[in-house]
Amino acid sequence: MKGTAPKKAARLLMNLAFHPRYASRYVSNNLLHSRSPLDLELPWFSYAAIDFLEDYLTPSMTVFEYGSGGSTIFFARRAGSVVSVEDNPEWFNRVKTRISELGIINVSLKLFPFNFKEPVGFENSDYLRALSSERPDVIVVDGSEEWTQVRPMCFRLAEGVIRSGGIIIVDDSWRYPSLRENNRARSVRRFQSAGPGRPGVTSTDVYFY
Repeated sequence: MKGTAPKKAARLLMNLAFHPRYASRYVSNNLLHSRSPLDLELPWFSYAAIDFLEDYLTPSMTVFEYGSGGSTIFFARRAGSVVSVEDNPEWFNRVKTRISELGIINVSLKLFPFNFKEPVGFENSDYLRALSSERPDVIVVDGSEEWTQVRPMCFRLAEGVIRSGGIIIVDDSWRYPSLRENNRARSVRRFQSAGPGRPGVTSTDVYFY
């Protein structure tokens, strides 16, 4: 989240003090080991959001992700099926290899490269439109942030296809406050805390439809 290094450190210490259940996980996942969330089999979300999803997900649910990684494995182990879209070929291969090593068979991992440094035509890209034919229970808006409009545009499309009773998850939601003010959700919950693979506090929003 925004702020100087001392402010970020103070925010982290305060968060861990008020939520000591995250402290041991933060030390283990971020300080004692150099494992990535892909190795930890966890999303890059806040621990608060991860704990919510542990209770929320069921084996009958379908999940669609913009952006793959530890979250892909996390959802695959808890939901019925996962479709995950990735734009980075190198990362795509790493995730694909890891999924194969683990013997996970309920994931459809799709590669749609796109140059987000020159994002002309993104609204018609295969990456964005991969969601058009899906009607999932859970949609994750994560992935690339090289262009600030990627996640808001993915979110707007997601709102048009999310199944009634489903949820949309927006990671790093502190970067997108306008989505909290302008959406069609019945309710929104912000989960703010430390998380795996992060040096400080982050927020993950869940939109309920």
